[in-house]
Amino acid sequence: MADEEISFPVINLEECKGCQRCIVGCPQNAILLSDEMNNAGYQYAYYSGYGCTGCKDCYFTCPEPLALEVHQFKKVVDDKVGKMIKAKVANKGGK
Repeated sequence: MADEEISFPVINLEECKGCQRCIVGCPQNAILLSDEMNNAGYQYAYYSGYGCTGCKDCYFTCPEPLALEVHQFKKVVDDKVGKMIKAKVANKGGK
């Protein structure tokens, strides 16, 4: 069984004050500054969609509570148990 880790920052556009600390702190340059403004009148940061390694540097540099989270999960690439269950279901319990 092989796992593939998937990580990405989730930025609350309305909480972001556009200080750019997450942008400067990201070693992968995966966070950019929007040309648009949020309801408070700040340009906000956003995830470019690729490049995040899950290092959480953006999270730790963000001074605004609840503005940024880093989500990480493991995706099972080759799951033997899952294949076994699918085979049993296809064979109606192996009978």
